[in-house]
Amino acid sequence: MALVFAADRAAKWLAQATLVSGGRVVALAGALEWRLTYNRGMALGFLADQVLAGLLLPVLVVTLGALLLRRYQSTRYTRLAVALVIGGFLGNLADRLLIGYVVDMVFFPWMPWYVCNVADIAICAGIAMLMISLLFRPADWKLKTEGSGHEADRPDGRR
Repeated sequence: MALVFAADRAAKWLAQATLVSGGRVVALAGALEWRLTYNRGMALGFLADQVLAGLLLPVLVVTLGALLLRRYQSTRYTRLAVALVIGGFLGNLADRLLIGYVVDMVFFPWMPWYVCNVADIAICAGIAMLMISLLFRPADWKLKTEGSGHEADRPDGRR
């Protein structure tokens, strides 16, 4: 989580120090470019200039996710997935709190509608890992049984 946050902050600082807004630097022709942009909304500019929604909705989603995940025993795989999501969430939240918008700089020409940053990539990777886990790794989703207070947690239904 801390590594994602630090990498995101460093990438955003470097982008702002070296790139010109609206300009582009081709890193890998047809596959990867650096383009400094400022996102005043959420994903794909959704809810642009809605400052309160931009702060509260991500906090709400992460909080609900954390509450849901508390019911399950964590595995190394799910901990990594959650660390990617939370590290990315914190990176973008820091931008929103400190400067009022999110700094983006990673552009994939084959996805012309999307400019992102290290935090966004980490969030997407973490969510993809959780989806893979839900579909193909049932051992990652065992309910906690000790001290949870949920009747469904025990095979006999007793507390």
